[in-house]
Amino acid sequence: MKRVVIALLLISCLAAGARADVFDSLASADKDKYVHFCAGTVLSHASYPFFRKRLKNKDSAWLYSLGLALLFSAGKELHDSRSTGFSGTDLLAGAAGGATIVVVKF
Repeated sequence: MKRVVIALLLISCLAAGARADVFDSLASADKDKYVHFCAGTVLSHASYPFFRKRLKNKDSAWLYSLGLALLFSAGKELHDSRSTGFSGTDLLAGAAGGATIVVVKF
């Protein structure tokens, strides 16, 4: 748990120190995809240690982490479908971010 907190603090510091010009050059839709990808990545990597400790199985832990990222991405898109419409590409971006947990498996 301590590692997760340290990782989240490090990510927060890096994000706060990043310059806004890179993000400003992106179109609004591209920014949204980037945020979905990052959210999927953070969610799957933050939940992996929890699942690994509880399940005591590395193979199951990464699948649960990926599933959690997919579940949250789908839930967010279902919520968005009421106002801005469902976006399959946003869902795909979140899933791709969640799929980065495969790196931890190896």
